[in-house]
Amino acid sequence: MQDVLEGTRVVDFTRHMSGPYGTLLLGDFGADVVKIESMPHGDPTRTMGTAFIDGESGLFPIWNRSKRSMALDLRRAEAKEIVRRLAERADILAENFRPGVAEEMGIGYEQMSALNERLIYLSVSAFGQSGPYARAPGTDPVVQAMSGVMSVTGEAERDGVLVGIPIADYSSAMVAVQGALLGLLARHRTGKGQRVDVPMLAALAFGLTTRLATYWGTGREPRREGSAHSAVTPYQRYRAKDGDVVAGAWTLDSWPRFCAALGKPDLIADPRFATNLSRMENRNALNQILGELFAQRTVSEWEQIFHEAGALFGPMLTIPQMLEHPQMQALGMVQSVEHPKLGAIPQLAPPIMMSGTPGGIRRPPPLYGQHTAEVLREIGYSSLEIEHYAIQGVVHVPELAKEHAQVAQSR
Repeated sequence: MQDVLEGTRVVDFTRHMSGPYGTLLLGDFGADVVKIESMPHGDPTRTMGTAFIDGESGLFPIWNRSKRSMALDLRRAEAKEIVRRLAERADILAENFRPGVAEEMGIGYEQMSALNERLIYLSVSAFGQSGPYARAPGTDPVVQAMSGVMSVTGEAERDGVLVGIPIADYSSAMVAVQGALLGLLARHRTGKGQRVDVPMLAALAFGLTTRLATYWGTGREPRREGSAHSAVTPYQRYRAKDGDVVAGAWTLDSWPRFCAALGKPDLIADPRFATNLSRMENRNALNQILGELFAQRTVSEWEQIFHEAGALFGPMLTIPQMLEHPQMQALGMVQSVEHPKLGAIPQLAPPIMMSGTPGGIRRPPPLYGQHTAEVLREIGYSSLEIEHYAIQGVVHVPELAKEHAQVAQSR
């Protein structure tokens, strides 16, 4: 099968998560993603976090498979010429620096598009290219705070908290993929590239749909609801005899199914619970009844009953339980790839499942500078030039660095 993005070349200057997780998905579907890493240490996530395996951070491999790594000293004129050659041949250039930084580095939109008018220039930043916060540093927690997401996350009478995953990074990475693909589609029609700008703040705010519906529809400021849904009830976490579950009624016809699963058809006729609005007004009374009911059976018992009734239900799983769950196994989501240093390492498969052009793990996460020489040869540099640049510290070529170190030790 042909990969859907086969022949698409991506020059990837992104670091950390917002950006790299998106270019990873492009690589999973066949794009040739060349990750440009600054010398001397590369992407900062190679040394971040608390989980390390043989000196390698557990973060970098999750965000950077299906790519090749090229290490350059971007302060050097020779490295800037290498970047120019790459840009001339690229379909997409991706960066997630603060606005103005790429221009200072010589890889800004105007500079790169002048070399290649068909280039899709993808920018991911915390706050976008203009406005009072444009040049301010921003990370996932900062964006969660400023987007309003933190204000509606957590228990009602407690302080706002972070979402349990880096949701601002993730949402902007996925919107960046959409932006890159839309850019390619537009170029197919117009023949011209363009800048695609993805502010993390905008990407995360775009997900505030239910909370905005409440605010714009009623004028009431949305509040923290804990595990409860903000617009529908019952729809939240309940405690079963041996664990927690999430169950509820989302539509008009799902409320009777929910009551049938609980063995409480009399709740349907109770005027306090006849409509979603009345249930929201009497949520405390309803949850008192439901809490006592759910505590009477185990999670597995409720799972069978709710599934037979066709009612909304799911056990609340820990991360290890989720990875081992039969549904995740059926989806083929948990896979592994052979890392050149660490051996077989676990990975999650791409979540987009296409019948004709499926994605997949194309390459293991690269070692720092692993493909520098390979990529340089592809854009016209000779072996002598590559060795010269490596000796001069313009590029990092691991195999040459090792060779030179061995020669130096033997002297």
